Amino acid sequence: MNNQDWYLNQFGITQYLLRKPAVLKGEASIDIAENIQLIVITQSEPIHKIFSDILTAIGVSRENCLILSPAQLILPLDQIKQAVWFINEMLPNNWIDSPVMNEKMIIETPSLVELAASPHLKRQLWNTLCQYENYFNTHSC
Repeated sequence: MNNQDWYLNQFGITQYLLRKPAVLKGEASIDIAENIQLIVITQSEPIHKIFSDILTAIGVSRENCLILSPAQLILPLDQIKQAVWFINEMLPNNWIDSPVMNEKMIIETPSLVELAASPHLKRQLWNTLCQYENYFNTHSC
């Protein structure tokens, strides 16, 4: 027993041990279910109509979509098999330097509001999605 433990014990303070202390630092284990086809990284739940339209266009249901905040994305890129869509978020630095970066399905867009308002941005997104046509089983591009 160290001095701190002894003093706490003298004052009748019960000490608790955390089973998962990394959770307090924002690190939590994320289990990606087998049915997940698309991981969406965004600050808030996407509720804009264009989000649903895009999911419909690529043939991914909401149930097959995992929505995470940037802080929840702690997996290294080489452990992710699904397509990842960053909505108004930057790629993690450790992903940019990853040797498997070019092998992964990564989509980056501005906010959904900006995307909905810009035909140019929608066209860019559609071209990106067409690169993954076989993965998503979308309509022909």
